[in-house]
Amino acid sequence: MKIKSTAGILLGALLLVSSLPANLSANASKPVKAKPFLIQGKLPHLTMMVKMMWNDKDLALTPKQKEKLLQIRKETLHGAKKLNQEIIALENKIVAASNKGVDPQKLKGDVYKLAKLRAAATMIHLKCIYNTRKVLTQEQRDILE
Repeated sequence: MKIKSTAGILLGALLLVSSLPANLSANASKPVKAKPFLIQGKLPHLTMMVKMMWNDKDLALTPKQKEKLLQIRKETLHGAKKLNQEIIALENKIVAASNKGVDPQKLKGDVYKLAKLRAAATMIHLKCIYNTRKVLTQEQRDILE
């Protein structure tokens, strides 16, 4: 019995390892959808959490809060979307130039511009978190966070 389970584990591991190069090369050709922010996965997306719990009885958003939160969300999404379009275009430009063998020093200005765009997107995100928290009560913040 032990031999069969060991053989099964070895066969499974062999299949997994043999499929890795194919998986990696297939994924390499797919575009990566990254967020436009400098800080990835460490800051909350409060507007998304609020949206998911919009009519939750425990969260109990008032009509006035909902109005303010919709405005914050609208401003945030508009600003982030606009910056993200610029970020994607600039990234594609840098990657294409690099793939053509352009000297990195010639790409330096675009790289710094990209960093500034990502910093601006991060500031939009931080402002959204700050403004959303100001609208919510401590009890509501505790529910969301």
